[in-house]
Amino acid sequence: MLNKEKTIVCIYTEGATDEVFYNRLLEFIKLKSESKRFIVDEIKKSNIQGIGNFSSKLLRKFRQEINIKEYKNYKKIVFLCYDEDVFKFNTSTPPVDWVKLEKELKKEGAHKVIHLMAKKSIEDIFLLDKESILKSIGITKRNIKNVSGSGYQILKTLYSQVNKIYCKGDKVESFVYKLDISKICNKQCDLYCELCKVLIGKKGCS
Repeated sequence: MLNKEKTIVCIYTEGATDEVFYNRLLEFIKLKSESKRFIVDEIKKSNIQGIGNFSSKLLRKFRQEINIKEYKNYKKIVFLCYDEDVFKFNTSTPPVDWVKLEKELKKEGAHKVIHLMAKKSIEDIFLLDKESILKSIGITKRNIKNVSGSGYQILKTLYSQVNKIYCKGDKVESFVYKLDISKICNKQCDLYCELCKVLIGKKGCS
């Protein structure tokens, strides 16, 4: 009998804020599995740390860590996690050519490349659970002042209303872990269902 094909999942995030969120999301998805385990054999996560030389850094990591003898017989599934505002930073010459990067990854051995593009930004995803955000920073709905702009600008404004500073990066960990991930996943099922299907074989949202 032939051995079952092994699978390795690679999750690449563009920055530390996204990395923290996806770490939390993976924990949530695992709990949605009946066995409380993922069905893939291995997961490798990498924070590319910004869009500067994003493609070259990511491809180098993939070659050095994944496209090697150890994983020769593995099915390799790649998730690219990024913000829409980065993709549309400059419509004529975007900082990352995602179509070209996908082609290069497949040329290097990736069997499937899946894009998880946060609508506008990861902060806009956070704001899908505004109730938890307001509670965590101590603002009631009746006391909230009018805020507008990008998700990042809205969070900065909300924090400033209570003399706090919203910081991107790994400092958001305590904040992210107060979010209702179930609520966010239900509202963004179309975005995250592919991740759930690969990791647990079904949708994780209710």
